Amino acid sequence: MRKEYLFIWVSISLTILCISFLSCKQKQKNVTPTISVLKEDKIIMFDAETNFSLKEKYFLFYFNGYPWLKDYCIFITSSPLRELQTAIAMIDWQLWDKIYAKKFSPKLKIEIYTGQKWESLENVLSLTNFNSYQTTFWGSPIYDNIVLERSYTTNKCSGCELLPLEESLFLKGLVPLNYKFLKPLKKQKIKVRIHILNNQ
Repeated sequence: MRKEYLFIWVSISLTILCISFLSCKQKQKNVTPTISVLKEDKIIMFDAETNFSLKEKYFLFYFNGYPWLKDYCIFITSSPLRELQTAIAMIDWQLWDKIYAKKFSPKLKIEIYTGQKWESLENVLSLTNFNSYQTTFWGSPIYDNIVLERSYTTNKCSGCELLPLEESLFLKGLVPLNYKFLKPLKKQKIKVRIHILNNQ
């Protein structure tokens, strides 16, 4: 009888321990379907691959949402733009609001996992004419409700009933990025993490 009580007590204790461990883990790491968020460290992580399009590049990363901007990004992710917006808001909703309204340009530390170790973006890519707003197309307060609620299969929104959304509308005024790979990246998925260094 004592052995049975001991077994039950050990089982309950292990269950509580597991629940506590999982609870702590969830506090440290929030996960959208394709983006991991380390809220306390202000880090987001996602997969991407190199874009070999010959068009000029205006953004570092493409997140699914505005398909006509895809060819103009150095890296392509499989993550939706809505998830990126959610991930940033998880870290600080005020920060996201400031980025979205272009009231604040965050200082970012971008790292790429090359297959052996995490390396700073500067060690992988020589990049000039770059500012943090060109990390990605963060979205548009005016057009997100129109574009992100639909599923476009073409690069241009020529079938939109409300307005013709062309890439030039979002590239206007941007300077093309001057970039060169310092280390060759094969056409395969790479891991990326972005550390937000300030959010004031």
